[in-house]
Amino acid sequence: MYIDQIRIKDFRTFKNGRVDFIHPDAEFKRLDIPKPRLANVNLILGNNGLGKTTLLKAIALAALGPAVASSGIYAYRLVRRGPEHQRRRIKKGLDGASEALIEATFTPHMQDEVGTNIKVESKVKVSRRQDLEEFKWVHPDEKRWHPIFSADSEAFFFVGYGATRRVEKPEQANLSGRRASAFARAQRIQSLFEEAYSLIPLSIWLPTQNKGRFAQVVKLINSALGPQQYRFRGEMEGGEYVFDRNGLRVPFPAMSDGYRAFLGWLGDLLYHVCMTCPGGKKLTENHGIVMVDEIDLHLHPHWQMTALPTLAKSLPNIQFIVTSHSPLIVGSLEWMNIIVMRPAADQSAEPARIRHAVHGLDSDQVLITEFFGLESTRADPKQRRLKELTLQAREGDAKAAQTLLEEMSRGAEAT
Repeated sequence: MYIDQIRIKDFRTFKNGRVDFIHPDAEFKRLDIPKPRLANVNLILGNNGLGKTTLLKAIALAALGPAVASSGIYAYRLVRRGPEHQRRRIKKGLDGASEALIEATFTPHMQDEVGTNIKVESKVKVSRRQDLEEFKWVHPDEKRWHPIFSADSEAFFFVGYGATRRVEKPEQANLSGRRASAFARAQRIQSLFEEAYSLIPLSIWLPTQNKGRFAQVVKLINSALGPQQYRFRGEMEGGEYVFDRNGLRVPFPAMSDGYRAFLGWLGDLLYHVCMTCPGGKKLTENHGIVMVDEIDLHLHPHWQMTALPTLAKSLPNIQFIVTSHSPLIVGSLEWMNIIVMRPAADQSAEPARIRHAVHGLDSDQVLITEFFGLESTRADPKQRRLKELTLQAREGDAKAAQTLLEEMSRGAEAT
């Protein structure tokens, strides 16, 4: 399934907002935007505290449908406590809103077992009593969601990754224990709500007995890594898979933080793709939603420029919804892929699409667009110095004009 739209009221940063998402089956004419090259990518931008992670959490809760109340996800301070509620508290003795509401519309696929050419709706309420919050399913139609209650069903595939991503040690991993301890679909989004939740290591699940699936996973890992990176051949040393680059073989635990951060959630993602892929289908034919908070975490700038487009092309039927602060990732996409969280009244946030051609701009150019809103990418003392020289040059000072040209092309400190 894909998510089409979500409406959020009194949910943390969101006072009353609506977000439309793109995906390969989206009605782009209805959205009034051209179809981008990567129709399966949604990038969420915005300053810290404007609700990027909150939006991912809202999507995850909506995707749980009627299973949300018994999923095991803990509701902690999700109901909005904004300045407008503080004013209400003074007048009426209340402390913030009493409930939040999340409404979403999804496009299902054959594997979702609900038929085609229809939409599936979700409506989740977060009720609050002082410091206690709980989820309630309040949509009148539950029947279409019945496959979600079965852990063995391939329906309603979605997975989410928080900014804290840690791979569990193979000797400590217990897949059977995980399956028995929590609802399968809740496990797939647990790291959005729990920082301590660890990812499943590649070494304990890769299906070596199923040669077809094994070959597909190996190919997908190498495809997602892209050219000029480590290559994966599915070979093990000392109980760990090794990665090769120019003859140098490195086991996963010995790789850099950047590689382990990327390969850690990629391996966990492919595990869930394998577990939910319909029988007789290739892994690339699996449909679903993948959410990643801070997708550029630990990635070198060169890799930031290619990682998301490469991943989106490797899994073309997956709808990616990711957050980032990287101008390099922005420049690798088109404006239709980007949703910007902007400040609104009462310390809330509202989403917007900015119609500004951004694909292929360099990072400095991106940073001074409305996507980031910086006036300059230079350090403040240097920027002030350049402004002074600019004013002097405009008044006819030829020496200042010469100095301005020189200082624009070098740093401020002595070498």
